[in-house]
Amino acid sequence: MASVAQANRKKEVLKQYSEKAAIGALYDELAKGIDSLKKDDVYTIDEAWEEIDKI
Repeated sequence: MASVAQANRKKEVLKQYSEKAAIGALYDELAKGIDSLKKDDVYTIDEAWEEIDKI
């Protein structure tokens, strides 16, 4: 279970990002994924989870 200090730190980190910036970042990642599908790129499940974890 996360401590109170960890929870507070997470809140502080999240305050650094605006909703608009977050949506823009998600949109950019989605666009990369769509381009990848169009090119028929193939990834292992581990590679896919690594990319998901980055997001």
